Amino acid sequence: MRDGTPFDPVAVARIAVMLRTGRVGLPRLIAWADAWVMKLDAPPLWLLELCTVLEADRALGLLLDMPGLARSFTVEERDVEDADHLASLLLRHRDGSISWGDFLQRAGEYLDGRNGHRQCEEFFMQLNLLERMGFPEALVQAQREDIERSLVDALERMESAHRRFEAEARGD
Repeated sequence: MRDGTPFDPVAVARIAVMLRTGRVGLPRLIAWADAWVMKLDAPPLWLLELCTVLEADRALGLLLDMPGLARSFTVEERDVEDADHLASLLLRHRDGSISWGDFLQRAGEYLDGRNGHRQCEEFFMQLNLLERMGFPEALVQAQREDIERSLVDALERMESAHRRFEAEARGD
């Protein structure tokens, strides 16, 4: 079975997004890798290496170099990857680990130069407006609701991926 395992390139790509955005940290990633190594008769080398990695950048490289991991070449594929990244950042905002301003800043920085349908200016302009107006809660709420509506599918994917990841990291 490949679905959701370390042999599932889609699941691994989503874990890479969660690591890149800070949704999961290195200790949880190592716990996930350890749990899978214990379950598998012959774990792949990249997964074994992940168990002992000391830096998040190296861990991200191992995830992204996983054999069979698809690269986003079309605009549509990049749009899905971008939506997953933005959803993961938005989930960090929801759990209180980053502020709304941080979300907008990080979203804009990520999209800068991505060449998808979503542009960095969308987020930078919203941040600039908030800063000029003094961060009124009503505007923050309106922006958040608008962005959440635009990411509803990605939010569902990334919430599901995170729940599965956490269960696997616990060894469930």
